[in-house]
Amino acid sequence: MSKLSTELTRQPDAWILKLNGHVNSSTAHLMWSTDGSTSLLNEMMRARAKKLLFDLTNVESIDSHGLRVLLNAHKDFSTENIQITLQNPNPHLKRLLRIMQFDRVFVVESSD
Repeated sequence: MSKLSTELTRQPDAWILKLNGHVNSSTAHLMWSTDGSTSLLNEMMRARAKKLLFDLTNVESIDSHGLRVLLNAHKDFSTENIQITLQNPNPHLKRLLRIMQFDRVFVVESSD
């Protein structure tokens, strides 16, 4: 069974959502809730946050469902003027993002 854990850090200029594990149909929903039942988007809107960074350093895999969830998030967050950046994907994930043209939709940053 694949697992995903998340850690949300709030900073004045950007919120960082660190993902650890596998993003797939059984785990992707974990990216969208904060402490309790408040949705991440609603909480960011209340806080007037303008940037969400997904730290993908420890993402082992992402399936088509996980990619679709990211695209839907882009649509929802962009209507609220919140930019999503994908940070530090591993080489395999970085290649997948480029092949699927996610680098045209998202800002993708790498530390290498």
